[in-house]
Amino acid sequence: MLQELKHFLKSTDFVKALVITFGAAVPVSLGIWLEQVPYFLSIAMGVVLASGSAVPGSRKHKNVGIIASAAIAMLASIAIDLASESLYLLLPVLGVLVFCISFISVYGFRASLVSFAGLMAMVLSFVHAHTGADIFIHGLLMGAGGLWALLLSLVFHSLLQRRQTENLLTECLRQTARYIQLRGKLVTESQDRDALQKEFYNLQVKLNETHEALREVLLHERQSSGTSNYHRKQLLIFIDLIDILELSLANPANYERARELFGNSVRVLLPFIKLVFELSAKLENLAFSMQQERALTSENDIEPLLEKCRDSIRQYVEELKLPQAREGALLLHNLLDYEEKLLQKITSIERVYLDLEEQQSIGMQSRESRQFITQQDYDVRILRDNFSADSPIFKHAGRLTIAMLLGYVLGIIFPIQNAYWILLTIVVILRPGYTLTKERSKHRLYGTLLGAAIAGLVVLLVQNVYLYGVLALVSLILSFAFIQRNYRTSSIFVTTGVIFIYALITPDAFDAIQFRVIDTLTGAVISIVAISFLWPSWESSSIKKNIVNTLNANRSYLAEIDRYNQQKSQNATAYKLARKEAFLQMGNLNAAFQRMSQEPKTAQQKLMEFYEIVGLNHTFLAAAAALGTFIRDNQTEAAPEDFHLVIQSIDTNLAHALHTLEQEAPEVSVSREELVAAYGHLEGRYNELVAIRTQELAGAAYKPIAPDFLKNLKEARLISEQLKWLHTISGNLKQAVKELA
Repeated sequence: MLQELKHFLKSTDFVKALVITFGAAVPVSLGIWLEQVPYFLSIAMGVVLASGSAVPGSRKHKNVGIIASAAIAMLASIAIDLASESLYLLLPVLGVLVFCISFISVYGFRASLVSFAGLMAMVLSFVHAHTGADIFIHGLLMGAGGLWALLLSLVFHSLLQRRQTENLLTECLRQTARYIQLRGKLVTESQDRDALQKEFYNLQVKLNETHEALREVLLHERQSSGTSNYHRKQLLIFIDLIDILELSLANPANYERARELFGNSVRVLLPFIKLVFELSAKLENLAFSMQQERALTSENDIEPLLEKCRDSIRQYVEELKLPQAREGALLLHNLLDYEEKLLQKITSIERVYLDLEEQQSIGMQSRESRQFITQQDYDVRILRDNFSADSPIFKHAGRLTIAMLLGYVLGIIFPIQNAYWILLTIVVILRPGYTLTKERSKHRLYGTLLGAAIAGLVVLLVQNVYLYGVLALVSLILSFAFIQRNYRTSSIFVTTGVIFIYALITPDAFDAIQFRVIDTLTGAVISIVAISFLWPSWESSSIKKNIVNTLNANRSYLAEIDRYNQQKSQNATAYKLARKEAFLQMGNLNAAFQRMSQEPKTAQQKLMEFYEIVGLNHTFLAAAAALGTFIRDNQTEAAPEDFHLVIQSIDTNLAHALHTLEQEAPEVSVSREELVAAYGHLEGRYNELVAIRTQELAGAAYKPIAPDFLKNLKEARLISEQLKWLHTISGNLKQAVKELA
């Protein structure tokens, strides 16, 4: 518990919350000193609203986000104040502003935060109506608050960026360790496999998000400010973590094949699985040491576990005898190779962390590194393309507009105190998708009720304005700190903060509690009704696009594996880019399916069919990663022509699946005769090596095998098996998509 508290206090979220609170407290303090609190409160509002878009990323993107948030918040606030004198003018202005500001979120996550700042500025304009020159003074001061937030961001950028990168790397280490551990559990545990699979899919989505954040932070900073020794170390660790993800994804294909081969008994596999768990523990230990900024702690020696794996292979061969044991022994040898490579990568990270590889070169030019950053396109045509009833963001903008107008009208019709809380609740809760809206509604209600109960109890038992002030400040800091980390917890502290501030101003704090709960409940109901009945965006209607993107990404990844095998190229940039895209699209498909599974049963059309396709795509990616990893790490001798023919046949199956989804003509397929001949050549090489080995044994039960010969034997078997496995999966995918359609 103490360690978690220390980790939280050192986190980027907490430090950023302190900076935002400081930025808001300075103008409020000046306002109290100068007895001009209302004006300086506008500056504080500008600080809070503009700081929201300062999420992980480059300095340039943060600065642009802060400036855009401040400008939109300022203009939106002025527009609402100008229109507030006439209800007939206010309603259309409110509707147009809500639609336009929410529509700019088509430009991605940071743009959605800029949009949120504008919407919040509109809501806060209803707290206190300004008139005359005060309208423009209030708006300009809010803009000044944005400039103050920009200055704070520039001053604290290096500190926040360093801590942010350290936290992201630590989190990436932990997520990767858990990823490896889950892989082992999915093999050994027959119960709760669905729960483990769900956790695994969610973890893959989180890993993709962490990798994207690290790419932007590390590679953007490298381009703008060069590479320091500290920055280079972080980049080296990140590169190794990506390779570990590919290795760990490749391993399960071998585990599953081993389980088929060895039956229900996994005795032979136990040393290998124990080794996987120990490797996961090494990564977890490294994450702990990095987080605590201390030297690596002592841990178990891995060599005895490796020796047990080798003994397990020898015992298996001695018990089953050759040639019956050959296929199983080769599979175990390949599995051991993968785990040794995993150990090498983890050891490499440890050496970088301990400054034992200071002269290692990253080997990536600035132009090359830019390719790995997901660039957001800000072309105007994106607005034009999304200005359609088919666009989810267009639907969301229309849905939010109607919900906000309804919330405002209800606030007018009924005698609701602080009715702007209804609008605030709608802005915070209503998201483009049903699942996220439902989750935020639950968290918001839970946080409001619990926060109201806690604050109400404090106000009831203690009448001390100084305590209220301290608790309000602490609540404000913690609400900012948890807003990205845990929305439910953030809602608790938002509620306690508002009530304590209200208790400072008026003795009727319990009225604030009562109306806060009623308004929040009203806003939540409006949000759920809107997302359920106003142009609902069910995942069943959009998940096919994710399947198409995943199939295309897998095809590109497969093509790069084929190219790499033919050219034996030392430049792996194209391969890594294709791998990155395949992992990202698989993560997006996982996330889409998870959202679909949480929607109402009536909206879950063909859920099991989609589940099968998601599982097949994941298995395909794992098998492709196993093949790609082996080819990159070994100078393979398989005939490129035969390899290419089989890859082309696999690609044709994927093309047929895409044809079913997109109604586009598939490419020319490989004839069955060509495919059989290619398989025959690949199998023939393995059979030739087996014949040579059989002759070597000459009746002996066991004879040591030459390392080079074992390498060739493993290569021939693995490539042949993986290509067959990929062909089978691609055929199943083609059939599953056909049945879905």
